[in-house]
This record gives sequence, C-alpha cells and structure tokens, in this order.
Amino acid sequence: MASAPRQPDAHAGIHRGVHYSLRQNGAPGYWRYAYAIGEKVHSGRVQGRLALLAIRRVQMRIDREMRNGQTND
Repeated sequence: MASAPRQPDAHAGIHRGVHYSLRQNGAPGYWRYAYAIGEKVHSGRVQGRLALLAIRRVQMRIDREMRNGQTND
C-alpha cells in the first residue's frame, strides 16, 4: 500500500520582487520565514497547517511591510 504524498518541508519564492524562504518549524503547524526588503532582514514564525496558507501569510507580511515602509516625500 502506497503512503500519502508528503508536502515539502521548505519553500522559496518571490513576491513583489522580494525573495522569501519558508521552512517547516519543529512544532507542527508552524513555519519559519525570512525575507529582506532593502538592507533590513525580517524573520519570524507563521502558523499554517498547510504550506500554501503559510506562504500566503508571508506574502501578506511582505505587502504590509512594503505599504508601511513607503514615504510620501
């Protein structure tokens, strides 16, 4: 009997020109992420049982950081 296919435990991608990486944490349902905007590196942890949910949450953080980082000169 074949076992169910496993999801990868690491992902990397580009969202709005920002490279990010995502890997599964030791705790089930948590993922570690890292991305850099300019010279500042952001890292942390997101919760998501599914990898696609964790990816979307990291993309939302990137969007928020880019929106908050804009200056109106």
